[in-house]
Amino acid sequence: MTLTAPVSDSAGDGVNPYDAMAYSGHAFPQTQPARLATIAHAHGLQPAYCAQARVLELGCGSGGNLLPLAFASPEGRFVGVDLSGSAIAAAKRRATELGLANIDFVHADIMAVAVELGEFDYIIAHGVYSWVPDPVRAHILAIFGTMLAPHGVAYVSYNALPGCRMRDMARDVMLFAIRNIAEPAAQIRQARVALKTIAEATDPKSFYGAALRARSEQIDALSDDVLYHDDLNPISRAFSLTEVVTAAEGHGLQYLADESFPNRFEAVRGPARDILANISPHPPVLRQQALDLIVGRFFRQTLLCRAGLTLGRPEDEMSLAGYHLAADVSEAPDEASASRPGAVGFAFAGGVKLVIDLPVAKAALRRLAACWPAAIAYGDLVALSLAEAGVAPGPDAARETARLDEALMAMFRAALLEIHLDPPALGVAAGERPIASAYARWQAKSGREVTDLRHRTVALDDDLVRHFLSLLDGTRDAAALLAAMNAYLETAPRPAGDAPPLPKAVTPEDIAMHLGSLGRLGLLHA
Repeated sequence: MTLTAPVSDSAGDGVNPYDAMAYSGHAFPQTQPARLATIAHAHGLQPAYCAQARVLELGCGSGGNLLPLAFASPEGRFVGVDLSGSAIAAAKRRATELGLANIDFVHADIMAVAVELGEFDYIIAHGVYSWVPDPVRAHILAIFGTMLAPHGVAYVSYNALPGCRMRDMARDVMLFAIRNIAEPAAQIRQARVALKTIAEATDPKSFYGAALRARSEQIDALSDDVLYHDDLNPISRAFSLTEVVTAAEGHGLQYLADESFPNRFEAVRGPARDILANISPHPPVLRQQALDLIVGRFFRQTLLCRAGLTLGRPEDEMSLAGYHLAADVSEAPDEASASRPGAVGFAFAGGVKLVIDLPVAKAALRRLAACWPAAIAYGDLVALSLAEAGVAPGPDAARETARLDEALMAMFRAALLEIHLDPPALGVAAGERPIASAYARWQAKSGREVTDLRHRTVALDDDLVRHFLSLLDGTRDAAALLAAMNAYLETAPRPAGDAPPLPKAVTPEDIAMHLGSLGRLGLLHA
């Protein structure tokens, strides 16, 4: 697939910084069409069936985000556009190696993207909007407005205000330090040194000094490619939510939600929560903008759809029926639960803890814990929870179902519970002949990072685990896996340096442990 417009550099300097320094690409779960479809459906839209969706990614890089999506949905159609010739060449090589016939990578300026490319159910622009010139930003929104399907969803991420004002203080220091330096590696070295030097020279008790020191510590943890492209890009800028939404409205679009849906108030408490609660949820963008001012948000991931569509708002009425539910939760007894007869403590990912004494809710959370990272249909969860809590059919079941539904909805609104319209086809327990993600097996041949079946990036630092993953192609039972692993250990090279030594042999218990670990990482098919 080609575009008729010539490839050019939107910044106008004749040099594409993404060719000068490659940007590490990987999967971004927040851009997964299944995630976008669920949010759209919760707001009353009729999103395209993800397995057959048409997906366009602007600024696709070397395909780290788009390739696993295309691999997982062979009946879908995927197009990636990027200005970096080297990134597109790498993406095409990988698509060919994977044998993908449902994906096209186009080497072009975003300004050249036009309606001839087709109509798409999902359009993704992650990490682009804040880092391109104004005309390109406007054209991104124009692409959304002209190429989005009637019930399609557009995703755009950007540096947000007011939080980025704090980051920009450090960015000003670094940009001044590299003003006469052209070579990327030299820019990165000088920027790091300059920020640390200036930060340490400031008054640590001052607002400015504290901000520079905090950002300097964050910069220390950033990889060189992220620092170069995100912070040292001289034309990048941040936007308020209302600014982006207003610009989108000029292209026939409206605000749908943010990827952080459904947590309306995030972690704010006390007076801040009262402020938000007193703001009308209609239009929702006003409450979201107030939330940014309270929490100092520095990054947003906003979803847009066509203007004129009537949207339902979950703040009004929403049912979990029809969705699959998932929660990263485990039982966690503590003093609070021990002091309440019949109560059980549960810990959620992120550190949130709840003490539950409603029997049917305890049963539901135990079931969700056993299922994670897979999801379970709402109806199945309710039925199993009622049975495990010993609730007989009849009036008692209706009452307990209503109480469970209220508890689950409260967890959902607090972002402790996931909902899935189209759940990932993964399993926790390994079958007789376990099958791991074929895409992850392909990735593990050449690197430590793989993409799981939830479209998340998972780091597998252990060579032994990566080799074990490669064996899970559905042809081996536990005995064959044990034999294959021990055969590998007989000839495997010994790790160098400080790497932990390989065992002399593995046991059946080791095989079961590795299968359990990969299942919890979302790498095994159901």
